[in-house]
Amino acid sequence: MKIDLGWGNSVAVREAFLDTYHGNPMVLAKEELLKFDYPTHEGDPELVEITRSVVERQTGRKYKHLFLVNGATGGCVIALRAYNQAGFDFCVTRPAPYYIRYPNMIKSSGMTQIQHNPNHSNTKSVTLLDLPSNPLGLQTPISLLAKMPTIIDAVYYSGVYMQVRGILPEHSVMVGSYSKLTGVNGIRIGWLATDDDLMAERFRDLVTSEYCGLSRASSDILKHTLQGFNWDRFEAAARFKLDCNRSEWELLEKFFDGTPVLGIGMFYYAPMDQKAQDIFTKANIGWTKGSAMGTDDGFARFNLGAKTESIFETVRRVLKADRR
Repeated sequence: MKIDLGWGNSVAVREAFLDTYHGNPMVLAKEELLKFDYPTHEGDPELVEITRSVVERQTGRKYKHLFLVNGATGGCVIALRAYNQAGFDFCVTRPAPYYIRYPNMIKSSGMTQIQHNPNHSNTKSVTLLDLPSNPLGLQTPISLLAKMPTIIDAVYYSGVYMQVRGILPEHSVMVGSYSKLTGVNGIRIGWLATDDDLMAERFRDLVTSEYCGLSRASSDILKHTLQGFNWDRFEAAARFKLDCNRSEWELLEKFFDGTPVLGIGMFYYAPMDQKAQDIFTKANIGWTKGSAMGTDDGFARFNLGAKTESIFETVRRVLKADRR
């Protein structure tokens, strides 16, 4: 059976989340389904307030406007489209390797992607900054000579994926996601936060026209599980699971020119020569090729947020395949 470590399901984090929460998150009895009217377009009001507290805990900031969106991807696209409507034509990202969905997200927003260049000063540009970055786990912002709006993609900016969080750099918009924060990837609810009144009006119109409200089932599940949730305990448990996966993966560093496993984020990105690719293929292990992230297929990304048993089995298979 193939173990696919190419897709970014954060199962180890999900297990820690469910171990921390006790109880049944939702019972869809007939009486509850009878209440399933269309939700508020900007997000369930109770969940919006819960999310404000979550965001303040993560960032130390209280944003003036907060909208619930269809995951962080939906939030980034809504933000980019709003800036495109305001006359911005270019989106600056980190140099490759970058998040595999960024090129299509930017294109679908009507913008052109530009990889970061310190001398770039086009005033019609918006910065899309993942912090920490996927897949490298970089925590540094990218500096630009011209002052331009910055959208921070903060899906990994939490005590789950970072032991120490610095102060967020200056930004216009912050995007986050319960999918990555809790590891319940299929929940598909994120947020879009800003202090900019004019952009907030654009966001409100776009959220309404795009979603006409998010899933009430997903919203109710989050409201049930997050009331009085022990975030400190959860983050410690999730970090422990991720660290177990990272420690086990260190046994495979020799296949990647000794590239060390980092303690930030949930991915391992490294050079991968043909011999290593043959061994991992023989072991029936899947990965994301570097060409999907703007580099080339001599590089690979592996998901270290997978189920712990999958990581341990991967190591066992690869070492066995290498001995043949």
